[in-house]
Amino acid sequence: MSETTGTERATTDGRADDAGLFGDLPASVRFEFDAASRFARDAARQYQMCLDSRDSDGLPAHRPNAWALLFGQPGHTELTISGIEFVPNVRGSDKTVIAEFEAAIVPRFGEAYRNPERGFWCDERAVLAAIMRQAENGLELLGSVHSHPDWHEVGPPHERHLRLSEHPTRMDEYLFQQSRWPVNVIWYVSGGDAGAIHRVAAWRAGPRQCERLDLAMPAALHDEFDMASARS
Repeated sequence: MSETTGTERATTDGRADDAGLFGDLPASVRFEFDAASRFARDAARQYQMCLDSRDSDGLPAHRPNAWALLFGQPGHTELTISGIEFVPNVRGSDKTVIAEFEAAIVPRFGEAYRNPERGFWCDERAVLAAIMRQAENGLELLGSVHSHPDWHEVGPPHERHLRLSEHPTRMDEYLFQQSRWPVNVIWYVSGGDAGAIHRVAAWRAGPRQCERLDLAMPAALHDEFDMASARS
């Protein structure tokens, strides 16, 4: 699964003052084609790897997990995403990260998060390197994007109780509050063997719950992928 965690920490209890946190940043997000298509391809690849890993009983061995940092520029009316960076996942290899999941995540969100293959934790050195590379292009770190598969349909029966979509889970909401990034995109991939269908939504931490942002995807993306309308 791709419920994610960032590398930054909140300085309050997670009940941010919206205006103080994001200032005058617009609540509209627009993806440029290259950034959107790069992530869509990776999300679709991960999903297909999941389907291809199924055994004779239909149980997949591979958990689809696509995650990337989003870079761009804030404008007067919208935030433009023009660059993405894929960074290594150290969720199951960094002892400090594993300890934090054991101490903070598992007690709060359940035993499922004890599995080191569940979740994403980006390598801090890779994040810094990505920020420096993109800064050379005049781009700022604006947030992250991660995929949700229809795990409630294709996953093992004992893990199908949580229905995923382009909406944040409780874990997502917690992590969006922790990272405090102005853009948090969830890229939902579903469809099984009938072919991958993509639904995408953008979110921002609010004073009480995550708030949905206006999201514009490039029209040309529909020529390459089956982009369904995201549900409200």
